[in-house]
Parts: sequence; structure tokens; C-alpha cells
Amino acid sequence: MIFADRNSLCRKQYVVLKPMKIIMVNLAQYGIEESIGSHVILSNFFWWISLVFAVIAYRNRRIWKIGNISWILLLLTFVCFGIRELGHFSNSPFIGSIRYIFGIWAAIFMTSAFYFIYMIICQQKKISRLLTYIPFGLALIFPVIWLYLDISTPGNLKNIMSSIEGLAWIFGSSISIFTTYMLGTSTTGDFTRVFMFFQFSAYAALMWKFLGFLEITGYPMPYSIREIIETLFGVFALIAMYILARMLKNLSKKLYGDYGHKG
Repeated sequence: MIFADRNSLCRKQYVVLKPMKIIMVNLAQYGIEESIGSHVILSNFFWWISLVFAVIAYRNRRIWKIGNISWILLLLTFVCFGIRELGHFSNSPFIGSIRYIFGIWAAIFMTSAFYFIYMIICQQKKISRLLTYIPFGLALIFPVIWLYLDISTPGNLKNIMSSIEGLAWIFGSSISIFTTYMLGTSTTGDFTRVFMFFQFSAYAALMWKFLGFLEITGYPMPYSIREIIETLFGVFALIAMYILARMLKNLSKKLYGDYGHKG
């Protein structure tokens, strides 16, 4: 009787599992990555909402005089990383390699923005015209590198660009951790909170990419941990931009009686 029940149970399990195979959707046939999870949806949501707050803060930029180039670099950071995250919705190796260029650009612009703000606030220095060209000059190098790799090693293009992006974020985040710390200790009020959360975001970006390199070297690292850290990267950036946008908007209302700079 025991063996009969087990055989019957197996048959029942087969009947249940068979329809499940039929209704499973193969995302790859629609050109969408199989690895898309909730962290991809959340990350896209956080970064594009952060861009909205960045635009609100930019409209009130006359309250916080950090130079037009710093504001432009902040905006480009969120635009580029938002585009980078949209690349998750395609399983094309070509698009996958392109999105890493936007990730590299985001790292360059973020690092440059905080460095320029650090120079203006902490060092009391003006940003020279030559210095403003450096972030964009660096950014233009990587499409050239991508083109060269596409011709020479097309099969490894996506992996190589992913590694380059990882190095860019590790290097850039390390600088941003220092600059945001110095800025946070040199300011008061909500500005301290803004730089604190930007520093948390830089720490998350550093850890996210560092764990990625450990995984490449063969160190066993659950991908779910990297997903959580990547999501936190976006969460902290969103909180920082929300605090900044709200603060500047309220100050603009008190000082000028409006909600933003129209010019």
C-alpha cells in the first residue's frame, strides 16, 4: 500500500507540473533578459524619479550657487544611469555593451560633479574653463574604446565593457566618498543630510562593483546580495535628490515667493 501511494503521488505531481511547463513564458523570445527581476524594475523607478527631483533642484539652482557645470553634471549622472538601467530590458549583447558606456559616463559625471562642488565649497576655488572640459573629454574616450573592441574582440565586448564600467565606478565612488564626506562636514542643515545620503550611495556603488569583481575571480557570491546593494545605490541617490529638491524649492518660495527659477 505504501508503494502504491507513492506511485499515485508521483503521477499526481506529474499532472500538476506538466501544465506549468506549458504556461511558462520565455522572455528571451521577446528580446527581454531572462534575469529581469524586481530589482531591475525598482532600480529603473528610483533613477528616473531621481531625475525628476534633479530637474526640480536645477530649476531652483539660484539658491545654491555651485556653478552651472556642477548642475549639468548632476543632471547627466541621472540621465546616463537611467538609460543604463533601461538596457536591462533587452537581451541583445550589442545593447548590453552600449548600456555599459552610459554606466561609465554616469560614473565620470557623478565623480566630477562632487569634485567640482568640493572645490567650490571646501576649497573656495573657481572651476576653470579647461577643467570643465575634462569630464566630457574622458567620456568621449570610451565610445572609441568600444568601437575598437567591437572590431577586435566582438565576442567578449559585453564582458570587457562590464569590467571597465566596474573599474570606473570603483575609482569614481572612492573619490566621491571622500568629497561627499568633506562636503557633509563643511555644510549645515539639510545640506549635511544631502551629502550623507550621496555618500551612502557612493558606498553602495563601490560595494556593488567590488562584489562583481569577486564574482568574476571565482569567489562564490550570491547574486541576490549584489541586487540588494544595487537597489540601495538607487534608493540613497533618490533620497539625497529628494531632500535637495525639497529644500531648494522651499527656500526659493520663502526668498522669492515662487517655486522655481523660470530662466
